Amino acid sequence: MTFETALVGFALVTMTALTIEIAYAYLSQGFGYGFSSNRPTIERGALGLRIQRAYQNQVESAAYILPVLVGASLLGVTGEGPALAAAIVVFGRAAFVLLYYTGIPFIRILGFTCGSLGSLYLAVQCIALVVA
Repeated sequence: MTFETALVGFALVTMTALTIEIAYAYLSQGFGYGFSSNRPTIERGALGLRIQRAYQNQVESAAYILPVLVGASLLGVTGEGPALAAAIVVFGRAAFVLLYYTGIPFIRILGFTCGSLGSLYLAVQCIALVVA
């Protein structure tokens, strides 16, 4: 997977998580909720909280994943390892979001670990290229 494709994939995962959060808010609060200028605080159930937190975590992960993907692209990092790492980052983050929705304790750590380790690998590759 190219780094540009990984960036697009990461954006699609983020936008999908946002769309699910918005759709859930409309479904649980009613269609008029979106048009209200004085929105009341949403009382979220367990699923609503997981949906909100999954999206929030996806946005927070952008702070360390996007710079690494952009840096790897700009520095011209090449090879099968970095391409695989980029794919693991995207699919790991997608799996994390989906597994977070399930509510099964600790299973989402698998997706989080894939996304984090893949981005760490790419960061090391970028640093090695800059130092060399």
